[in-house]
Amino acid sequence: MEGQVLNISPVIVWTVALSQLLTFGLTVWNLVMSGSRANAKQISDHADLLADHGGRIASLEQSLVALPAKEDLHKLTLALSDFRGELREIRASQNAAAEMVRRQEIVISRVEQYLLENGKK
Repeated sequence: MEGQVLNISPVIVWTVALSQLLTFGLTVWNLVMSGSRANAKQISDHADLLADHGGRIASLEQSLVALPAKEDLHKLTLALSDFRGELREIRASQNAAAEMVRRQEIVISRVEQYLLENGKK
């Protein structure tokens, strides 16, 4: 038996080819999955944003519940109208009282004038 030489060159060729195919496959996989990862991150960011908006909307709804309703504003308008009418009455009463005080001042000044003129005699 003569020494046969083991020829592994076909195995090396197949190993290199398999390595190249594996590298190509991983590259394609990464390219395909990179969009998916970006989309997953964007979806996660949007979910966080929606949760934040949900909280803000809930607080706005609570604020709106505390605001007066249309009927409350109507009652307030009626009360202000009544208040204006009462103020007109008070103003008329004050004008009458001011007129009375003015007349009394005239009478008092006449009495003082009379007393000053008759007191000298």
